[in-house]
Amino acid sequence: MKTKLISLVLLMLFASCASTKTFPVSDLAPAAEITVKQKTNNKDNNEISVKAKYLASPERVSNSATAYVVWLVSEENGVKNIGALYNENGEDSELKTITSFVGSEIFITAEKEAGISHPEGVEITRVTL
Repeated sequence: MKTKLISLVLLMLFASCASTKTFPVSDLAPAAEITVKQKTNNKDNNEISVKAKYLASPERVSNSATAYVVWLVSEENGVKNIGALYNENGEDSELKTITSFVGSEIFITAEKEAGISHPEGVEITRVTL
């Protein structure tokens, strides 16, 4: 009984731990250091935090871009816009969001508008969760 209880507690601790991934270096924004942290909260939603350092302004990557849009790929719901990273050239930027979707990948594009429902701009980088 005691072993089962300890196993259950350890399982819950590991399940609630955050997973952090580093995006690969982008050919379009090679100085950028981008990470994503994902964890499941107590309501079974996914808390996602994307942090970017040294990311060039979007218009430097794509002529008419105004924002970097962060996309979540999920098997059940396809590709979803989960928010945008805004920055002046090289400044740190961060996106924090909560979603019920379970993602398999996250990717970032330079877009003309942040509120779009499908990616249209150039892809900057992508990471598997």
